[in-house]
Amino acid sequence: MHTNPAAAEDGFETIYHIYNDGNYVGAVNEGEKVEELAAAKLALAEEDFTELDLEPDESFSMIAEQVFEPSENNEQEVLEKLDQELDIKAASFALTLDGEVIAQLKDRSAYDATIRELLLAYASPEELDQWEENKRTGNGLPELEAGQTQITAINIEDSISGTRDQADPETISTPEEAAEILLAAKDITVSVEKQQKEEENVKFETVEKEDKNLFIGESEVEQKGKDGEKQVLYKMIEKDGEQLEREAVGEAVTVEPVEKIVLNGTKELPSIGTGEFVWPAQGGYISSKKGPRWGKQHQGIDIAQPDDFAILASDHGVVKTAGMHNTFGNHVIIDHNNGFETIYAHLDSIDVKVGDKLTQGTKLGVMGTTGRSTGIHLHFEIHENGVNKDPLNYISE
Repeated sequence: MHTNPAAAEDGFETIYHIYNDGNYVGAVNEGEKVEELAAAKLALAEEDFTELDLEPDESFSMIAEQVFEPSENNEQEVLEKLDQELDIKAASFALTLDGEVIAQLKDRSAYDATIRELLLAYASPEELDQWEENKRTGNGLPELEAGQTQITAINIEDSISGTRDQADPETISTPEEAAEILLAAKDITVSVEKQQKEEENVKFETVEKEDKNLFIGESEVEQKGKDGEKQVLYKMIEKDGEQLEREAVGEAVTVEPVEKIVLNGTKELPSIGTGEFVWPAQGGYISSKKGPRWGKQHQGIDIAQPDDFAILASDHGVVKTAGMHNTFGNHVIIDHNNGFETIYAHLDSIDVKVGDKLTQGTKLGVMGTTGRSTGIHLHFEIHENGVNKDPLNYISE
């Protein structure tokens, strides 16, 4: 409310001209009555809007004038008219977007809270708190721990500002409401730059070395590999919540990887057997021995019900035969180049070929029931200088 008091001089009297919303309301002789009227309207409005700073409309003013002979005014009519026309407003902070007022807020603090609510649509409260603390203190960015993210820059690309204003109390928005207006009714563009630190694996490398104590084709792991760990710092750029860029800008190894060391044999494979034979299966029992059976001569032993179906070379040698036979089915014959040969029959599958050098214990196939067979088993024979021998004279269960 604007007033222009004037001290009465001798022979003059003071009257008060009332203006509201650019219009002349009238004149009164007692300015106190106008002030009382305005105070009464203010008190009534404050009952409904206790949180707001209320005041008469800024267009309302009272200007004093010194007159020699005041004209007669119907002061009561002027006061009644003013009572009808005078609006009580809330002191406000107008939120503007690209020059257009889109919301009225209680004060500057509410404006700041609105901007924060807007930014919370694009950042977590923790990220925003850290960014605001960095801006306030100027201490720079703290060192990130693995799994943490922090904002390095955040920018509202539209022109948003606030100015002091007056507004109808009913139109005052909360920061949450004003932020919703910004997000829903306007195309706001917010860009955010972030740093993120993540813990990642460092894959171990495999190193192969030659070993003269292992046969060619054999290998063993001398040292198991183990992944290491590293912390990687990423820079990210997001716009309106969508990630546009993500690149690694630094890394530090925290746990060194352990390389895997594999030894590969260089020792020439033996083609001559030792003359000492090993059990050609993995477990199992002798289900049939060499000798007469069902009116015929059984030329070897049968091994059944093993722990594993892999069939193994009983001694060093060279594959002489590998294929199908009417009686033996899938079978392998190994020439041990020392007068001995061994036969492995009824295999389900064969893993070797003619000419392969096999060391004692090498897998040559899988137990089966091919050829003339009554069930899954291995038929095993040993021949010395062309003469069939009883395998049990050379091997035992």
